[in-house]
Amino acid sequence: MEEGLNRARCVDQNIISISVGVPKEVQVYSLRHNAISELENFCFVENGYKSIEVLDLSYNLIFWVGLHAFSGMDKLVHVDLSSNRLRFIPSDIFFDTPELKILDISSNIFESLKNEPFIMHAKLEVLNLNNCRIKNLPVRLFNRLPNLKKLDLSENYVVTLNTDVLVPLRKLERIELRNDYWQCTEDFVATETWITERGITYDRQCKKRGPKMSEKIISVVPIEKNPVEINKVWNISTVNNLTITEKPTQPLTPFEKFDKDFSALQALLIGIEVGLAIGIIGTYIWLNKFCKCGALRCTRPQRRQRYLRGQRRDGDMRTNLLWSTVVNPDTETPPPYRRDLSLPDGSPPFRAYGLPSGVTETPLQIDAIRLPDRGETPPPPYNECRINI
Repeated sequence: MEEGLNRARCVDQNIISISVGVPKEVQVYSLRHNAISELENFCFVENGYKSIEVLDLSYNLIFWVGLHAFSGMDKLVHVDLSSNRLRFIPSDIFFDTPELKILDISSNIFESLKNEPFIMHAKLEVLNLNNCRIKNLPVRLFNRLPNLKKLDLSENYVVTLNTDVLVPLRKLERIELRNDYWQCTEDFVATETWITERGITYDRQCKKRGPKMSEKIISVVPIEKNPVEINKVWNISTVNNLTITEKPTQPLTPFEKFDKDFSALQALLIGIEVGLAIGIIGTYIWLNKFCKCGALRCTRPQRRQRYLRGQRRDGDMRTNLLWSTVVNPDTETPPPYRRDLSLPDGSPPFRAYGLPSGVTETPLQIDAIRLPDRGETPPPPYNECRINI
């Protein structure tokens, strides 16, 4: 017990939830520098924390707060949600906390605010929006804070302030507007005048710089200078009448004339046209040499024709020979003199058939002994050529 309130400090413990076994009778509950990321609906009431009056949740990772996260906390007076990752909170999130008087939500990320009440509470007296990256202040931003007495809007990105934003704050006693981005226009100077005339404590941002008592007045004594003659400064001399001889111009070479008359693109096009013309002429000469005019039918070389004629002649000779054998079967082929078998000395290679040994007879040709029904067989080279009729 300290100052009549039950306190619980769970600081820098990497806590991720509000329920860490703290007694339900705690009244000052500090959970600074932890890792809490969300506050779900009825999270305090469901854990029995109904007696909390001061709740410190600063320097956590809170990015989402449920609409009924603080419901049932009838004794809550001070809430600190500074240095978190909040981008939006419902305007009636503290509707069920009737005794709330101090709300600190500084160092969050409320870049864009809509033209509607930011917080709605009848008894809220202190609102801290320091360093929330706020860029503009809509007219209806503080319409539902009738008892607000202290407002801190310092270190934001606001450049101007309209008096219509502050008119609903009838009980405002102090306002903080420390900022390096204020534009000291006539409207903003008029707003500062309006604030001071109503007795609100405020440090003016647009102050006129007055003369200091320690500054000395320095008189400037004119210094007499003699006129300067231009001729002496620039050393101008008379120009002699000199005749300038022009250099003889040399004739341009063909390449220099071409470069002078045509650009690079024109030279490229001319080169392409010349190349196409040469190609067309060469193709025409080649076709005229190897093809007949008009039909463009290419003739075969004479060597190829001679070869085909020789092949055709040999085939005709073979066909005529075989055909004559079929028509005249009595014609002997090959000639008899090619069918005679004899040794180099003219004697037959074999002895006569059926004669006893020692008996000689007039040598006969092998081909002379024939049987009556014997058929003649063409020589082996002619066995392969047959004509079927």
